[in-house]
Amino acid sequence: MQPHQQVLAVGILWLVTLIIAPYLFTKARSRAFSRGVEIGKEHHRADLKLQLKSLREELDETRAQTEADQRKHHLAVASLKRTIAELEERIMSYTGMAVTRADYERLLGTAETLRLAHRTLSALTATLQAERAAEHAAAAEDMAKRIHAHLRASPASTSLEVAA
Repeated sequence: MQPHQQVLAVGILWLVTLIIAPYLFTKARSRAFSRGVEIGKEHHRADLKLQLKSLREELDETRAQTEADQRKHHLAVASLKRTIAELEERIMSYTGMAVTRADYERLLGTAETLRLAHRTLSALTATLQAERAAEHAAAAEDMAKRIHAHLRASPASTSLEVAA
């Protein structure tokens, strides 16, 4: 080959290289970009897994703390309820009679039943038992009247009736 043909061949190779090089650079750049994106996604996934793990640990700690707080709250509520019951007992012991409206009504029902027993026994000519039933009915009615007067006079009993 002659020197001008060699120069021409080198020039043609140079032109082909200049034509193919941008294509090869573009391919290499896109492969590198894709590889970088995949590596970035893997790092991001790893970071998310670590964050998820730490958040789960925090959630477990928070649950345990919440359960402990609830137990403390329930114990405090139970303690307060015991204190309230004790104080109610003390109040009732200071008022003299620990009776409620329901007790009053039950005593009136008992007196009414004894009056009916008195009438029944009077009709059966059992005079001794009829007299005893009448006495008990009168005593129950008197006691009911005293309880009624006491319930009206005592302000502490109204709060207990509402609480009951």
